[in-house]
Amino acid sequence: MMKLRKFLAVLCGVLLSLGAAVAVLAFLVDGMGGSAPLMHTLMERHAPAEKTGLPAEHYTAMTEMITDYLSGREQIFQFGFTDAQGVARQCFRDHEQRHMADVKALFDLCRMVMLVSVAALVALGFGAYVLRDRRALVARGFLWGCLGVLAALTALAVWGAVDFEGLFVLFHHLSFTNDLWLLDPRTDLLIRLMPTNFFVHYAALLGGTWLGALLLMAATALHLSKRWKA
Repeated sequence: MMKLRKFLAVLCGVLLSLGAAVAVLAFLVDGMGGSAPLMHTLMERHAPAEKTGLPAEHYTAMTEMITDYLSGREQIFQFGFTDAQGVARQCFRDHEQRHMADVKALFDLCRMVMLVSVAALVALGFGAYVLRDRRALVARGFLWGCLGVLAALTALAVWGAVDFEGLFVLFHHLSFTNDLWLLDPRTDLLIRLMPTNFFVHYAALLGGTWLGALLLMAATALHLSKRWKA
């Protein structure tokens, strides 16, 4: 019975760490993807008006439309403006709109994962309370789980640094069941607004923030495991 409780305590800690890691990642993806100021800054840096053809004065409204759409506050992915000649223009073609509908579905899934992860953390937290006499083992399991996620994140970071395009393409093949993401910069504004460097910067911000959160969780678990063991 004692061995079983020890095993359950470690397992509970590992599952708690995985649930926390997933919840934090989902929160960061949803938060950063839904941040119009962040998207505006990255677009201005990596997709300036002279390269996209979209007048600079429309970038604020454009990023607000995109982030509102991804967050579910806007139902239609389209942006219109009147050019210098007085001609009304619609920015996105049908296949670009359909691709962004697929992207929005990923963000909806991300929010669902976040809710499920939080619910799982509540249940696992109750389990940790039941096993409070083995709390040092729970903390140790949490630490092991964090270290496992950190190892996976490090591997992805190395892969991204060596071959970001290959990792990016694999992500799209895993995430989408069609080829709508294969856009042409000569004709499609969407890919001109979001070139590869735009996503590299996003990934660096996301990965760096998640890394910091994981290191903080691991350090806390290490401290608690030593304290409770003593």
